Amino acid sequence: MQRSWHILLTWRCEPLLLDINRYADGETLDLNLDMHQIVDILEDGIEINKRKRGIVEKWCQRGKGIYIVTVGDYDDYWLIGHVGKIRATKDKSRTMIGKYDS
Repeated sequence: MQRSWHILLTWRCEPLLLDINRYADGETLDLNLDMHQIVDILEDGIEINKRKRGIVEKWCQRGKGIYIVTVGDYDDYWLIGHVGKIRATKDKSRTMIGKYDS
């Protein structure tokens, strides 16, 4: 019998889970990201837009792309609702630098 071991990753001391109902798992696969990279984006990223209470959106530039991860706080775990990538244009890069400096 073969066993599959899953390592549960945490962010801000709470488990981090993918929302399969919102296709976050498919977005993650499409971008070839694993859960460790998502945690890195959340830790290194910058909050560009304020979201409603309990929702965190982080942007992180990697090469010529900006990765965006949105998570929701459900008291005892974080649920990844969206994982995306956009092209890092000059305007978006300046926005990130401006938000980082302020």
